[in-house]
Amino acid sequence: MAVEESILGAGERERREIVGYIQMLLDSINDLMIKYKLELKNMGVINRLAIITEIITMHKYNPETYMGTYWEELVSIINTIKQDQKLANELKDIEELVEKINSLRQLAKF
Repeated sequence: MAVEESILGAGERERREIVGYIQMLLDSINDLMIKYKLELKNMGVINRLAIITEIITMHKYNPETYMGTYWEELVSIINTIKQDQKLANELKDIEELVEKINSLRQLAKF
């Protein structure tokens, strides 16, 4: 492991971990959008959420592309969804993934 870490640049291991967590997060968000399409539409977030998840999906192997503005907007939308009592319980897994990604994001210095 030490040899691999010495080969990887600063923050590279964290970037690789982010990619794995991003895939799980995208899967969870897609499931949420399918299951609660009407509720998300009524909240006014479904269109922007779909666009941001598509952008992140296209660039999921390049976190430097989406870890700025797109990530902040995604977290903001998730926080908006949390305000709905019915959907708040559905976001537990998503919130855990966001926390893990945010901690890795700090280590990778995005």
